[in-house]
Amino acid sequence: MNQEEEIRLTITKIIRETSEKELLINFDELLADLEGQGFLNQEDADSISHFQSILGRVVDENEDINELSPRNRPPHYYSSRSLSETYAGILVRKAENSLVAEVVRENSATYPRPVPLSIFREPPFDLTQEAILDCLAGMGKPGNYQDIAQTTTSIGTVFLYSNLHLDPTYASTLAEWIDVGQANNP
Repeated sequence: MNQEEEIRLTITKIIRETSEKELLINFDELLADLEGQGFLNQEDADSISHFQSILGRVVDENEDINELSPRNRPPHYYSSRSLSETYAGILVRKAENSLVAEVVRENSATYPRPVPLSIFREPPFDLTQEAILDCLAGMGKPGNYQDIAQTTTSIGTVFLYSNLHLDPTYASTLAEWIDVGQANNP
């Protein structure tokens, strides 16, 4: 077995093992891991270029090895043997601190419906109350989250929605129906 084949097998093994732990691995982490095993030198530009080429072949040759390319960040890799594309996307959004906003926007646009804030404490999101409050605080500042709004039902449940996709009155009506109306109308 030549060195390139050994590197490809090692990369595949690293990605699969990381996915089994329900984690993603990004380009820089893979590169550092291979450097730690003596395969590459991060300071050598030719070595990094060679690694990118090998990594591309690993993705092409293994149906279960997938790449996610988040905005302005290094690509992340996972094995679909252990992680679904949806769950991998959740992990990327979690790392980018855009999880809550992206889920709210997707639900508002696609379904259309508001999202109960409490859903983010449940699997697959598993955010702590503190993390949720931090997200809400971040969304309250001027920036990329000005479309995220909230409404509270008659029994006090907080729902989030994107006002780019849902009218505030309609979002409030839907939240009330989801939280109160459905339970009282068998």
